[in-house]
Amino acid sequence: MINRINPVKILLVDDETYMRVFVGQALRVSINCTLLEARNGEEAIATCEAGNPDLIILDIHMPRMDGVTALGKIRTLKPDTPVVMLTSASEEAVVESCVTAGASFFIRKDVRAGLLRNELAAMLEQFFPEEKAPQ
Repeated sequence: MINRINPVKILLVDDETYMRVFVGQALRVSINCTLLEARNGEEAIATCEAGNPDLIILDIHMPRMDGVTALGKIRTLKPDTPVVMLTSASEEAVVESCVTAGASFFIRKDVRAGLLRNELAAMLEQFFPEEKAPQ
């Protein structure tokens, strides 16, 4: 587990409840965090404005507003906040549009559970290294 004195506030956006539960559990095991959740891009934008997350994990394919569109709007609100695209999409055009819109990292969700947990842990280590307790 990454040792963080202050919890990291993570916005997890996916229309599939089981993915939010699974990824949420993997995040809680990996880092001291507070989770905010949304089910589509519209909810993600509203939650981003109200909740001020430190990290956003955003599915690409969702109803009402997809992740690519939401990413563009989120970048306007939170230009420096890391946004990780959580996706089963591998089409090059979709990936390129996410990179152009400002995605920070990609994680494939159609992999074995152990690999997905490892990828999430590696991503967290990159964005939120361990903190030393004050002496």
